[in-house]
Amino acid sequence: MIRIAKRILSPTAINTYLSCPRKYWLRYIRKLKTRPSIHLIRGSVAHNALCQFNRQTASRGIKNSPSQEQDELLRLFDHYWEKAGGQLNTLELDTGELAEFRQESKRMLTNFITWRHEYQVGSPLKAEYKIWSNGLGLMGIVDAVHEQEGRLILVDYKTSKKDEITSDIWRQAAIYALLYQDKHGSPPEEIWIHFLKDEGPPKRIPVDEHMIEYAKSLVESLHRSTASDLEADYPCTCGGWCEKDFI
Repeated sequence: MIRIAKRILSPTAINTYLSCPRKYWLRYIRKLKTRPSIHLIRGSVAHNALCQFNRQTASRGIKNSPSQEQDELLRLFDHYWEKAGGQLNTLELDTGELAEFRQESKRMLTNFITWRHEYQVGSPLKAEYKIWSNGLGLMGIVDAVHEQEGRLILVDYKTSKKDEITSDIWRQAAIYALLYQDKHGSPPEEIWIHFLKDEGPPKRIPVDEHMIEYAKSLVESLHRSTASDLEADYPCTCGGWCEKDFI
């Protein structure tokens, strides 16, 4: 008997399926290209800058002053923003609107530096940590892994305007916890969701066995639901809005 390999899922893929199965089919089976948006591009640029900053500060081993680190992080942001210039130009935003998004993003990164120093947070053990599990048919990329007073913390950065733990975010956290446990034999203590628009500390999601079991059950269910390649098996539940997300 031929054994069919599991389709590799990710937190984003799972949330996409739960929002609209047809959208999942368009993105992950038909592999259509997602329509660019200022929010997606800005998020990618900010994450790239933070990842590089975390790696550089970890390799240095010591903290610079807040102003030095702010300058360093903002230079990285400017580098990745300019690198994304071709994508940004396709959006056809007016100069003022684009400049406002750029400045808003820089304020978010300034908030990150303020948090890092006010709360005495060291550099992460890992930045942009990719965890892959063939057994689970699952992969995810954790923005940062920290150890705080002997406790293992996974951190996810958000550039969204809202600063609330939605069901999608909680689900993403549960899947990260499951992946980390599968890889290392024990789960993290907490997941921190760092809403960069806020000046305060990240919001904390405690990890327990119920969260892990929920994630396991969810992943198993989604593997069954996404085994087919047929469009008919992925009904649209969003009223056709999913079609507008792709080029």
